[in-house]
Amino acid sequence: MPPPNTNKDTDDSQTWELAERCLLPIAFSHAVAVILATILNTFGISQTSSFVLFLMLLAISLGSTLFYHNLKVTAAGKAVLITGCDSRVGYALAKQLDDLGYTVFAGFTNKIENEELAQKLKKEASGRLHTLQLDATNERDIHSTFLYVNENLPDGAPGLWALVHAAAWVALGECEWVPPSVVKRSIDINFIGVTRLTQIFLPLVRRSKGRVVLVGSLLARIPSPVRGIYCAVKAAIEAWGTCLRLEMRRWGVDVVIVETGEYISGNAWLKDNAALLEQARDMWTQLDPQTRKEYGQELFQKEMLALEKYTQGPEADLTPVTRALTDGVIKTFPLRRYTPVSRSERIQALLSDHLPKAVYDIIYTN
Repeated sequence: MPPPNTNKDTDDSQTWELAERCLLPIAFSHAVAVILATILNTFGISQTSSFVLFLMLLAISLGSTLFYHNLKVTAAGKAVLITGCDSRVGYALAKQLDDLGYTVFAGFTNKIENEELAQKLKKEASGRLHTLQLDATNERDIHSTFLYVNENLPDGAPGLWALVHAAAWVALGECEWVPPSVVKRSIDINFIGVTRLTQIFLPLVRRSKGRVVLVGSLLARIPSPVRGIYCAVKAAIEAWGTCLRLEMRRWGVDVVIVETGEYISGNAWLKDNAALLEQARDMWTQLDPQTRKEYGQELFQKEMLALEKYTQGPEADLTPVTRALTDGVIKTFPLRRYTPVSRSERIQALLSDHLPKAVYDIIYTN
């Protein structure tokens, strides 16, 4: 298992996003320039070269793309529901969107346990921010939140502008070790809860022609040992989110996937890192004696040390993730996918997508 990413690489995700958006206009400008120059030269209308036409069209298309890329919606009268505000990501996003002028409904998975954090957020934010009890695996929480949000939308708002799924629950361990109860909980929180909450709130989002923002993971594309369950549920979210985007186009609803990198370390997603290690020990003790014997205590200790590197490492810089989630909410024309990851992770993902798997495994598999 590779060491945790401390995010010391320069954040160049915005450069990649702009390059991705400019790629099609550049290709279009070149194609049109060649066709137009051929027509003009064939009929003797003009002897203008395709290169000159390309430069002219490129300036126009890139200027339009930059304007298009940076357009933002007006925050006044728009409401956003965010789940998982008891995590660093959800908390920071709720505060940032409130500062930008949005009406924020901040959902806490367990508000009673996090009452102090909820009160701190309420104190730091404006009067527009609401803190709610919202466990996405609890049907009663989902419906009560729907009623509350529907009754407390800003004046004149047709519906909910954005639904942001920031809640996450990480389960790490060898695939054979993970008991059914842990698999079920991971699927319930990271997938079923997300899909169910989205189903309930889609009518409100559809009325405002808003967007659904999903937190995916690069691990869905570059799966690795010990994180099998987490990789699987994130792959499910990515596939489901892509299908939802295609289905929602007729309604003018955007579905944005923010593909994060290694943000497990340093209390980034986890409130209690010690619980992750305890969870791994419980998995080990629940294995039957024969399986434990075959794996061996030495392998278990080695993987526990690897997990400790994740849970005891320096706190990850979540600014790129928060920025990407914010862009998914505030941009008039958001990208379908944001990938706020380090340069090394981006290269690894590109190699995983395009290299033969046998070659990729030689490079990255220990």
